[in-house]
Amino acid sequence: MSTEHDIDALEYGPTPAGAQYEHTDINVAIGYNFGAWLGLAMLMSAAIVYGAFWYFDRQHAATDAATQQFPLAAGVEKEPPMPRLQTQPFKDVYLLKQGQNERLDAYGWVDKDAGVVHIPIDRAMELTLQRGLPVRGEAGTPAGVVQDSSAGRTTAPR
Repeated sequence: MSTEHDIDALEYGPTPAGAQYEHTDINVAIGYNFGAWLGLAMLMSAAIVYGAFWYFDRQHAATDAATQQFPLAAGVEKEPPMPRLQTQPFKDVYLLKQGQNERLDAYGWVDKDAGVVHIPIDRAMELTLQRGLPVRGEAGTPAGVVQDSSAGRTTAPR
């Protein structure tokens, strides 16, 4: 007898004659069932992955065939739904400035009912030079109101 067997015997007690395995361990039938179900699940997973690969491969092949038959029609899609990103931001800025310049160089109504019009900017500058800027008279500032000289704002009376 080895000394290890003696240590085991001291720790766990003597092993009875005819003992096969510890009955509190796993049930062998449960272990075999788990292994069988695991193998079946692996086979099903492999079949699903292979089927998806086969489906997408066929779909790609059909798309390639259509592209070879009509190469100009390949990839033609509708515009995405709103809101869309700017595809040409420099062109958009150019068109905006062009519209602003057209408005600055034209006559038109601002409020037709009130009789307010806008005139070209060059003509407005000429009229301003001819007529001069409007000036506020001495009576224009009410008594007791402090005026901020840097921005022309008025504050509450003191």
